Amino acid sequence: MRKTTLNVSKKLAFAAIGLMLGFSATSQDIHFSQIFENPLTLNPALCGAFSGNFYASANYKNQWNSVAQNGNGYTTMAATAEFHNMLKNWGSGYLSPGFYIFDDKSGDAAITQLEVAFTLASGIYLNDNSCISAGLQAGWSQNSITLGGLQWDDQYINGMYNSNAATGETYFGNSFNYADFSGGIAYHYGTGQTNMSSNDAIRFSAGAAMYHVNEPAISYYGQTTQPGTQLYIKYTGYMNMQIGVPNTNLSVLPALIYYRQGPAWEFNVGTKLRYTLNPESKYTGTRKGTALDLGIYYRVADAAIAMVGLEYGNYALGVSYDFNTSALTTASHGAGGFEISLHFLNVNPFIQTTGAGSNRSMF
Repeated sequence: MRKTTLNVSKKLAFAAIGLMLGFSATSQDIHFSQIFENPLTLNPALCGAFSGNFYASANYKNQWNSVAQNGNGYTTMAATAEFHNMLKNWGSGYLSPGFYIFDDKSGDAAITQLEVAFTLASGIYLNDNSCISAGLQAGWSQNSITLGGLQWDDQYINGMYNSNAATGETYFGNSFNYADFSGGIAYHYGTGQTNMSSNDAIRFSAGAAMYHVNEPAISYYGQTTQPGTQLYIKYTGYMNMQIGVPNTNLSVLPALIYYRQGPAWEFNVGTKLRYTLNPESKYTGTRKGTALDLGIYYRVADAAIAMVGLEYGNYALGVSYDFNTSALTTASHGAGGFEISLHFLNVNPFIQTTGAGSNRSMF
């Protein structure tokens, strides 16, 4: 949450409003519509919680170009890499390292945030169907701003803009960086299929996390002790499921996500349908050769989200679009943001098997 006061022109203020509404209230944290494709930004405890040996993903989101002048909207990119278990001889749980990097750039000021973070999570199998995991995350964030594209109130003299006039913001524009620490817990439940074609498996995952627990200082004025110059802790909570429709190629995947950061909040709810196009794959469960996903989600007071995804072998491609439904529609005309994701999962057939009680509860 940035509380620094900027006497900016109406152009910059209007663009800033667009950024705020993208999170249902004032906030600076990045967020994706396809959040489960980038799990380390949702909960550090999700690191390694998959049925395979290695997972990698990349997300790209572009939004608010219809609102920001000069086409300078908001662009966010992120990439993750995770290993399922470093301890090959530990059969009652797993220890998983992960790494992610994201880059976010917004508005005429090219407000840029670059962060890299390392995650370490551990899961304990409670039984063949249940697992509980916890994760810690430590990162480093670099933040900068470019003032050349901004217009300031002090540069309007007798109603006329003068780019050579002093801005009155002699102490504004400092770049800053900070260490960032987060943590979370999660619960996973899963049942295996009765046989190769029954499609009666159920998977469930729920968790909670806290990001920015050290509340780092953030100020383009170089201040670190003034009220409002610290980043609020962000609280996240979520639940998602995969329910196979027995003796069909169809699965239903409902999900909900809630964020709270200071006075800011976001609530997402929706579902997607997965149709297995090729059930004769070597692997069973959620990955059966080729599958098609169709989904619809709603981010309360902000946007409706439509998505389509295709899985082929170890790869998955997802495309989504946010249709703005907030008060900003006067300017956006419903246009929101385009997002694309790509992930790779090296499936482990010894983790994901058929038969009741043999699934190891990986979502």
